[in-house]
Amino acid sequence: MLSGNKPVRKSAVSNTRQQGARFEHQARRFLQQQGLKFIAANQFFSCGELDLIMQDGDFMVFVEVRQRSDSRFGDAWESISAQKQQRWIKAAETWLNQQHKSLETCACRFDLITFDQHKDQPEPHLHWFKHFIEFNH
Repeated sequence: MLSGNKPVRKSAVSNTRQQGARFEHQARRFLQQQGLKFIAANQFFSCGELDLIMQDGDFMVFVEVRQRSDSRFGDAWESISAQKQQRWIKAAETWLNQQHKSLETCACRFDLITFDQHKDQPEPHLHWFKHFIEFNH
């Protein structure tokens, strides 16, 4: 694989995916401990990806999971651009359409779970941003 002009070793890519899967699993367990029900994970569409889909009462919750091991470039939540938010909403809309629902007919929430690790912390710290995207239909 190539990244820019530098080759990327497959082991580095698979290690990153494994690490991402580990944090997604931790986020899922955390949300289940908070009373949310697991619906689906890793839903891929041409318009974007949904890391986790959970249910919180009547709300379908579309969860993005982000991790940062170094805060030099900001915390994990700061990596969510406006473009990423649009892809996130479009992926949720696509998933809902497959369930014969829509953003207009379903109570939805877009939550962000981040894992930030700073040099003085032995383990990454989990942050839960409920309603990360304010979505009104």
